[in-house]
Formats: sequence, C-alpha cells, structure tokens
Amino acid sequence: MNPYDRAHELAKEIRNSEVFRRLKDARERIEQDPSTLHMLQDFRLREWELQTKIIDGQELSQEEKDNLARLAEIVRLNRDVSEYLEAERQLTVMLMDIQDILSKVVEDALLPHPGLGDTKENE
Repeated sequence: MNPYDRAHELAKEIRNSEVFRRLKDARERIEQDPSTLHMLQDFRLREWELQTKIIDGQELSQEEKDNLARLAEIVRLNRDVSEYLEAERQLTVMLMDIQDILSKVVEDALLPHPGLGDTKENE
C-alpha cells in the first residue's frame, strides 16, 4: 500500500475515533444554539486578539490576562462549549502526536537546517 492510501486510511480512522465524534456532536449542538455559538466565537476572537499581541512581542497586562481567564471560566460553564473545547484539545494532541511520529521519519533523510544545528547532536 502506498503512503497516500495509508494517509486516507488514517484520515478515516481519525474520523471514526471517539474524540472526533464527540467534537462533531458538540459542534452540532453549539450550531443549533445561536447564543452559545456567538459566545464561543466571541471568546475565540478575544483569545486570538491576545495571542496576536503576544506574537507581536507585546506584553499582556494583568487585567487582560485576568479578563481572559474569567471569560474562559464563564464560557466553560456551558456544557456543550466545555465538551467541545475538551474534545478539540484532545484531537489537537492526537494530531500533534501523529505529526511528531511522521516528522521523525523525515528527520532520518533530511540534512539539518542551517543555523538550527544538528538536532541529533543536541539530544
């Protein structure tokens, strides 16, 4: 079997996984409730704005950090949103683990990137 067929097989396995089904179910419930959808979207927008500030090298004020933490607590009180965010986190971890496994294969064939050093020497 070629790698592309295996990739499609892996995608099918991910779609059939429990975490993917929980994420999809929570998404569907959230989409059925406009106020919950709006709440989650507002939270994500605020989270994105603060992450953008950090990426741009700006320091977050304590007030901004506290406000986001309070908003996260409020958002997580909604059962559907809480289930969605947890399933999303678990799916992201799974995908990152898979990416790590695949990256290790590529490392065996590629030369180290100039300026980054040889990762094998640093281990």
